Amino acid sequence: MKKAVVVYYSWSNGNTKRITELLAEGIGADIVRIDTAEPYKGSYNEVVSQGQREVNKGYKPPIKSIDADLSKYGVIAIGTPTWWYTMAPRRPSPVPKSRPGSET
Repeated sequence: MKKAVVVYYSWSNGNTKRITELLAEGIGADIVRIDTAEPYKGSYNEVVSQGQREVNKGYKPPIKSIDADLSKYGVIAIGTPTWWYTMAPRRPSPVPKSRPGSET
């Protein structure tokens, strides 16, 4: 089996984090967390409102650098919460768009 990694973003460390951990355990994958450069601040409702504005505008906040070489993985799974019926604006984008011999 190819070496696998689950790259995920989770603002609240709730469902997305739990699903990431279960998936990684089930397939023997490494885990890489994505964090925004500037953490979301405020109450739950304030962050939800900010998230909705970002989704509507297509804004993708900057992220912190990750400490992982994703090119060494044959399988990269992406984990993101659903915000306003789509992926969270800060979905993992450092994932290579294509690699020789990769499958989608």
